[in-house]
Amino acid sequence: MSSPDLVLDKSDPGDDVAARFDYQHSYAAINAIRLITGEGDCTEVICENHEDFLLKNGSGKFIGTQIKTRKITLSPFRASEEQVTNALCKFCLLDQKFPGCFESFDFTTNHSFWENEQSPNNLPWLLASLRQRGGIKGLRENSPLRQYVEGIAVSTSLTPQNVAATLIKTTVRGHESEITHIGSSVQDALCECPGVKELPYATVAAIARALVQLAREASAKTLRGPITELFAPGTDLKQAVDDQLLAGKRICRADVLAVIDRFKGGSKPYEDIDVATLVTPSDAPSDLVIAFRKLAKGGVEAGRVTNIEDRVRSFEALFLEWSRKYGVDEAKKRYNNVLAAVQFEAAEAHAGAEKGGEPYGSAMFGALAERLMARARDDRDQLHGCRPEHLIGAAGVLTQQCKTWWSPQFDVAGDAP
Repeated sequence: MSSPDLVLDKSDPGDDVAARFDYQHSYAAINAIRLITGEGDCTEVICENHEDFLLKNGSGKFIGTQIKTRKITLSPFRASEEQVTNALCKFCLLDQKFPGCFESFDFTTNHSFWENEQSPNNLPWLLASLRQRGGIKGLRENSPLRQYVEGIAVSTSLTPQNVAATLIKTTVRGHESEITHIGSSVQDALCECPGVKELPYATVAAIARALVQLAREASAKTLRGPITELFAPGTDLKQAVDDQLLAGKRICRADVLAVIDRFKGGSKPYEDIDVATLVTPSDAPSDLVIAFRKLAKGGVEAGRVTNIEDRVRSFEALFLEWSRKYGVDEAKKRYNNVLAAVQFEAAEAHAGAEKGGEPYGSAMFGALAERLMARARDDRDQLHGCRPEHLIGAAGVLTQQCKTWWSPQFDVAGDAP
């Protein structure tokens, strides 16, 4: 007899909806991180106010942003789709409601835009053509560009000139990635902040989660301000509530710094960290989740952990090159020889580092890197010409295979593939 907790309900879209909102909140968090890095002259991120979020720059003008998500297995967005035209209509209406306030508009998706040919379905081409011309003046009535602009004008009851003016300053961006991959992008953006890359990966992962939560809370109807303001004599209660709701939607530089500083000064013991919850498949490459969890548990710095993926890919590329040159059997032989050599060096680095007490992952990484650089220099022929980055990649493979540890062993399974 079946039980509801053992049968997956594939008709329930709840988890899909949650993933879509998480993508939006994560994207807002990435833009909030720009308040620290200084990219784009952004001074505030304002969530769920007129648009999915607004970016305010130093001149006081705004970028209106809409986030649209779609399963990567589905077809790209076409200009004629209702979801697309509705977004553009909203941009145009907002531009007219607040004349002179918007510097630009941004339509972003995790997916992509259809660009197979120059046609009314090709949104990037339509927008680029409109910018190049500066409007639709002089176009024939049967021009796809003119018809597209006039179609939006009819839907919004605006003039074609007003619609064209808004679309000229509208950009589209497709990231062509799974919705769930946004988590690692938040961490990557965070590592651009001064000093963050040197923090333990577990700390950076925790900061990233907290910043996404900050964006989630800013997207909700949260009052932000002294409760006494709502009860002060002579106060316009409706206006006071509106002011506090608006304040709750704003993320400023101080908010982001407060989150980072809260975790930077933390001293939570590494043995208490639940890495299965902290490092999920959305935070790390699906084939390296276990490796990332083990490195996080060991207290290895974020810059080193995120760099592991590139090193693993480099080692994988070398295996493919060997396969083409020497055949698969010889490539496997070389691959396994390198893994065995690196496993020995990793064991030696582990033995030395653990004597210093936990967390010892950072010390072990430094020792292993030195040993592998020396090995690559002194035993080049035995290692088939591998460079140090290939050997670090091999260490990443061994970590994923649970043949190398950066802390005392623990249960790494969780929800890892």
